[in-house]
Amino acid sequence: MSTEKYTAPERPAYRVLDVAGFFGDDDTLYPEGSEIFFDGEPSVEMEPLNEAARVKMIALLEKLEEKGREAAEKAGRPYTGRPRSLEGGLALASAIQRAEMAVMGAQKHSENITPIQEGELPVFGDQKKPRGRPRKIA
Repeated sequence: MSTEKYTAPERPAYRVLDVAGFFGDDDTLYPEGSEIFFDGEPSVEMEPLNEAARVKMIALLEKLEEKGREAAEKAGRPYTGRPRSLEGGLALASAIQRAEMAVMGAQKHSENITPIQEGELPVFGDQKKPRGRPRKIA
């Protein structure tokens, strides 16, 4: 017999960060700020609270990076990566907005929007109906 004590493996523990909460496999909605043990694949809206959870979260982020790289390669676009912090997310969002900004007052995407001229649309609801019963058409 061994004199060592058996220790159960550590279960991953997370804090829910999503404002809408986390809907678990047990059909329960865990509100924002709840601390839970979760053995499945975590969400990016969860904060790992122990080492087991941190290992699973790193595996998830690496998987998302790989899938994003594959999707960008398939679409023929450069892959910028996922921001790992709030500052990185703000920098990425600012770069996207700057890329879509109009230069020297030029209008972008003007071919997608055209004004409707009077008389182009058929009138459906405002037609006046005659009084009484509808006519028999034989």
